[in-house]
Parts: sequence; structure tokens; C-alpha cells
Amino acid sequence: MLRLFRKKIEKNAISKQLISDTDFVVVDTELTGLNEFKDNIIAIGAIKMKGRTIKIGDVFYRTVSPSTNKFRKESIMIHEITPSELENCPKIEPILKEFKDFSKDCIFVGHCVDIDLSFLKREIRNNLKGLFDPLGIDTLLIYKWLIKKGILSQSFLNKNSLEDIALSLGIEARELHDALSDAFITAQIFQKLLIYLSELKIFTVGELIEIGSIDERRYQTIMKKEAYQL
Repeated sequence: MLRLFRKKIEKNAISKQLISDTDFVVVDTELTGLNEFKDNIIAIGAIKMKGRTIKIGDVFYRTVSPSTNKFRKESIMIHEITPSELENCPKIEPILKEFKDFSKDCIFVGHCVDIDLSFLKREIRNNLKGLFDPLGIDTLLIYKWLIKKGILSQSFLNKNSLEDIALSLGIEARELHDALSDAFITAQIFQKLLIYLSELKIFTVGELIEIGSIDERRYQTIMKKEAYQL
């Protein structure tokens, strides 16, 4: 209850802040699988934005040695990272410390970002014993909202994958399922979506949160990246 209350205060504090003045970090993780209780992060990619501006040189990318060697064949086929490639990578604890410093004071953005955040929260809780509960904006939710508003075509309604959404917005989708590449593609999607929102006179962080954030009490597994296809 205290955590939810603190998060509510944080939301209220920045709700009137202009999107153009806000620091965002667009994040993507690669995982050994989608079970947030058993699987692990093996790569974190992120890029910073200031409003609609993508900060090309301000990026984060690390691969990590997972705490378990239980890799799912399906996940390897998607991200093409094999256990042998991660043998000499660092453990996740120092990487998490670096990432927390990198993303400090930023609002998180991602494609189905709750999945990335659920893994990051668990790993930070288990390894750093600290509180990590950032605000998250989901580009897929914004995309669907714009369709419902008639801004984007209804023919895009069933487009859920990062690749499909990128292509529908005229964004080249290359090197998919690489954490940093996917973060950059998501940043470009977010950039375009913000342009559409500005045309609807949506300029504040509070309005953005209302459209693109899932309340934890309403979180549904349907938003998960089913079989890594999202």
C-alpha cells in the first residue's frame, strides 16, 4: 500500500510537466524465457530521449551471465544468444547498478514495457535489495489508443508485434530481438506516436500516463509478449 501511495505521489508531482521537458529511457530486455519467476535477463538495451528527441549517443547495452543455465530453445531461436556466448559475461548485479544510474530520474518507455519492468524489478529486488518502481509508458497502448481515436487506420488494430507496428508507421525494423536495436526501434515508434499526440493537443506527462500506462491492479497477462512474437 505504501509503495502504491508513493507512486501516486510521484505521478501527481510530474503530471503537469510538459512531455517536451521530460527525460525518458526506452528499454528492451532479452530473456531466457517469459516466466518472470524462473527465467532471467540476459541482455539490457536502452536509449535516452528528451521529449521527442532521441539521444543517439546516450545508450546502454550489456549482456549478462544468467543465474541459471536453463535456456529455452524457443528463446534462443528468437534472440540467437547462446549459453556459451554468455559464459564470460559479468553477473547481473554490477550491470543492474550501472543501469539504475543510467536510467535515474527517467520515465521508462517500452513495447509491452510491463514485461521488461517485471524482470528488472525482480532482479533489482533480489540482487540489490533496493526499491525500483519507475513509471512506465507502453508504446503498444498508445498505438491502440490512437487507432480507437481514428488517428491510425483500423487495419492496424491487430498489429501487435514491434516489427508490424514499426512498419505500419514507416519505420525500418532491422536486427530485431537485439535489445539495443529493439530499444532504438521502439524509440522511433514513440517519437512518431508523440507527434500524433501533439496534434491532438496532448502535451503533458499526466495525459501521456493516462493513455500509455497500465495500473498495476489492472495488469493482465494478455499484454505479455506471447511466445516472443510481440
